[in-house]
Amino acid sequence: MKSFFTRLTSLIVILVLTSCSFFKDIKIKELTDISPRFENKEILLDAKLQVQNDNLYAIKFKHSDLTISIDDKMLGNVTLVEKVIFKRKSDANYPVKLKLNLADGALFTILRNAFKKEVTITIKGTVKGSALGVPKTILVEEVKTIDASLLKLFGN
Repeated sequence: MKSFFTRLTSLIVILVLTSCSFFKDIKIKELTDISPRFENKEILLDAKLQVQNDNLYAIKFKHSDLTISIDDKMLGNVTLVEKVIFKRKSDANYPVKLKLNLADGALFTILRNAFKKEVTITIKGTVKGSALGVPKTILVEEVKTIDASLLKLFGN
């Protein structure tokens, strides 16, 4: 009996230590159908996120704490309103609900940059999720150049 528990414990320890090698990064392909709504100093965003999950298991995103800026001007903090589950072995669109808490002067920054040709968006922070019941925190540090005409969505 003792041998069985020793083997089981060893197997669990090996799986936990090697679980990172079984994990493949998900690929975020595209963000579409963005529809913003203003409420006080917050922007609620409903969007579709196209994600490719090549893992043999579903991945669940539960919480985000991200800061977003345009051309090094702080816009605010982005949080995930509802958890999102990316199905295993899939390449699909998922509805995502985000909340952007605006910093002071952020609306002016958005409107001022909406008439440029391109802007640089910087996103930094953490996203918390889980796979197979094991929690994981992912550090995010992305810099993208986008078409500034997308900012006109927020001017309406």
